[in-house]
This record gives sequence, C-alpha cells and structure tokens, in this order.
Amino acid sequence: MHELETDTENNTCTLKISDNLKPNQIIKLKKFLQNCKWIIKTVPTLSLEQMKLTHILLKELGELIGYDSHDIRVLLQNDFCKRRGIEYFSLSPNKLNAATKEIATDFITFIIEWAIQNGYNLILHEGYGEKRTLRSAREVVPEIRRYVLACLTAKACAVCGTYHNVELHHYDSVNSIGGYEHCDGLKTRFMSLCREHHSLYHSIEQKEFENRFHIEGVWLNPNLVLILKKIYSGHFQAFDENKYKLEGEQ
Repeated sequence: MHELETDTENNTCTLKISDNLKPNQIIKLKKFLQNCKWIIKTVPTLSLEQMKLTHILLKELGELIGYDSHDIRVLLQNDFCKRRGIEYFSLSPNKLNAATKEIATDFITFIIEWAIQNGYNLILHEGYGEKRTLRSAREVVPEIRRYVLACLTAKACAVCGTYHNVELHHYDSVNSIGGYEHCDGLKTRFMSLCREHHSLYHSIEQKEFENRFHIEGVWLNPNLVLILKKIYSGHFQAFDENKYKLEGEQ
C-alpha cells in the first residue's frame, strides 16, 4: 500500500507504506525517491457533485434496506468492481485512488439500476427545513435510456418509480403500424408507466410529457423483446420468437 500526503504549511510530503517492508527495501525506496524525476500528472477524478450525489444515493438506499451508508457502499462497490474487473476505488476526489469521472458516472447509474431491479423506489431528500427538496432517481440518473430500460424490466413506473399498477406503454401510436396485433416490439418505442402517468400521457401532448418529465420512450432489440414478453403478457403479438432464434443461429 502506498499513499502520499502533502503538507503545504510545513513544506513536506509523507509517503505511507506497508509495515511489511523490510529495512533494506525501505532504504532502497528512499534512495529511489531521492534520485528519481518527479512528474505531476492530473487525472479526471470524480467531481464534488458526483461525490455528493453518490453519498446521497447510498444514504437513501441504505435507509430503505436497513443498512448504514457505509455498509451499503461496501456491498454495492464490491459487486460493481467485481462485475467490471476493476480495483476498489475511493469516492473522495482527494484520494490517490479516487474514482475517475467515468467510473463515478457508471457507479451512480449502477446504484440506481440496482435499486430499481431490487424493488426500491429511490427518493432523494436534499437540504433541510424550508429548503428541503425531493427528487426522484429519474432526475439525477446520468443515462436516462438505461434508466427507462431498467424500469421496463423491473416493471416500475419510469416517472414516479412506483411498482403498483404498472403497464407497458407504447410511446408511439400503434396505429402507425396497423394496431396492436402488428406490434413486434421493434417498430415503436416503449416505456413502463403506472396508470396515473399512463392516463396523463394520453391526456396531454407527447412533447408536453417529455418537457415535463425529461424522459421519452426507448427502442427495443429482439433480446429485450424476449425478456419483456415474459413480463408484460399479451403484448408483442407479432413478435416471432422462433424466427428470431433461427436468425440468431445462422
């Protein structure tokens, strides 16, 4: 383990190393540091905003599950790193092993997707007293398309996050493809909505819906249609599962 600490007031740099190193190894390292050429290189570490958002998400999720923010962070971060084959990282921008902006963005998305897939509706509480605000995961997720897809596969409302009375919504008119019996899931966009927001969509203009919630339907590929057919019975009537499998085997 190596960790560098700087003290600008005393003009010193302290290198923390493992106490398992032998004395001759420490002497060798000291000589190397004295004679080597130092290069200062900036790296795109996570922003303070990303750090704050990550901690808020973990706190809210931990409270829903019954974990403290540290325990849920360790649980999810271990899973995240294992799936991506990367080293454990810090969520503090000032640490040497701080996450990059890209990793932080992916981890934020991972937390939100994990919550959706496990049945937790994340509502973020920010501020205190009269300045306290509530925001849904939809409003902070870095990649809205991935969020909509996660809601579709978890049968959660993409607007409010509820899991009650959620329906598959054809985001584009099925009349343009000849009706529901001609829907194979590949010719229009989709979204999952609770009955309240499904009714709202049909009572206002599509553009108004998009502007109000900053969200829109997503296109599906055959693999997604195969998954969603099992979740939303009666839909995708024109999807030929056998034909797709035959095409995939060719």
